[in-house]
Amino acid sequence: MRLRASRAENSLFEIHYYRKTVKVTTFSILVITFSLIILLARLISFLLVVVEHVFQLLKRIRLIEAGEKKNRPHPGIVDFQRRRYPRFDVDLPLEYNEVNSSITRHARALNLSEGGMLVHSAEQMEVGRQMKSKLSFVLGSEMNTIEMQGEVVWTEAALSGLWGDYRSGVRFLGALSEDKAKLTHFLITRSE
Repeated sequence: MRLRASRAENSLFEIHYYRKTVKVTTFSILVITFSLIILLARLISFLLVVVEHVFQLLKRIRLIEAGEKKNRPHPGIVDFQRRRYPRFDVDLPLEYNEVNSSITRHARALNLSEGGMLVHSAEQMEVGRQMKSKLSFVLGSEMNTIEMQGEVVWTEAALSGLWGDYRSGVRFLGALSEDKAKLTHFLITRSE
């Protein structure tokens, strides 16, 4: 009888042990499954973000290429201007407005010559548009401003691909002789 009671007790302990083991194992499997589902969902969302970024990048590249084909003039025009006037790298504040417009816009002149300048602006300029520009620079200890009239000869989105990041080539059409002299003097000091 004792032997039977002992076996029955052992059976009860084994049953409880197996039940606890099954509960712990089931809980562990549920936790691992839930963790894997969360990890898989995060991985899928990350991949979707990467795919969307790649599509946006390809779209920007296509827009830049289309803009270059549409807005870039014959290369001989720009090359001729570069051969005729040496260019100097600058980073100067620029105010401009279209001829017959009172709206003043701001940009930066990134290089400059007696014949024109490279303009970095937040908005794309139209090729062929004429503009009045006011360029400010320090020469010696004096702040100088020159006013030039120019024409946009080419425009493109900058390589960074950011929206509102454009570069345009502007050819000077005319200026007062005093402003031309200031520009020439400024460029001579840049070349020394």
